[in-house]
Amino acid sequence: MLDFCYVYESRQALPLTEYLQAMGFKQEELGLSAIAHFRDTYQLYWSAAGNYSGIVRKETANDICLSSIPQGSTPIALLYFNKDGYSAYCKKYKEYWHWVAVRNEERYANTMRHGKNYDAKNMMHVFRLLLVAKEIATEGNLNVRRGDRAFLLAIKDGQYAYDELLQMAQELHAELPACYEKADLPEAPHPDATEQLLVEMRSHYYSTATGVQSFIFLNKHDS
Repeated sequence: MLDFCYVYESRQALPLTEYLQAMGFKQEELGLSAIAHFRDTYQLYWSAAGNYSGIVRKETANDICLSSIPQGSTPIALLYFNKDGYSAYCKKYKEYWHWVAVRNEERYANTMRHGKNYDAKNMMHVFRLLLVAKEIATEGNLNVRRGDRAFLLAIKDGQYAYDELLQMAQELHAELPACYEKADLPEAPHPDATEQLLVEMRSHYYSTATGVQSFIFLNKHDS
């Protein structure tokens, strides 16, 4: 948390860690008092006698601590705590270690193998979805079997640089609004046609051996 604190003295702001080193202070020797109407900004005091509570009481603290300042004490500087920046950092830190705990090890190994430092499979799906979205608007079709399979597999294999793919994806995404303005598509799906399609799909599926076995399995477990 100390890395998100800055000291303002003599018309310049220094990171607290640099200030402590330059002055030969320890953070435990410092005291803080709040300043009315100045959010996350404090009067900074120093005493070698151990009269103050320090900036933080422990390394895992989530906020600075205030000290009881004797009357007549003179502050040596102002301290600003970038609390919003610290909170954002903690959130990203927590998200990162959650990702480490649940990540797909095979995909992570692939990321390390191609050495481009991005999730290539995820990037492939980004392009697949963008291209499908464009085709729905321009062709009126949902093309599941991809004519651009070689291109998508090249992305998955890490053959493109991240910046190159990012620019391509942004350009493709920017085309979509104009495509849908010109598209001859209904405003909403037709509910009767959608229901009929679902009935036909299920009827076809359950008429096959695999479908019958699945139906029996599901009903057996439901009962």
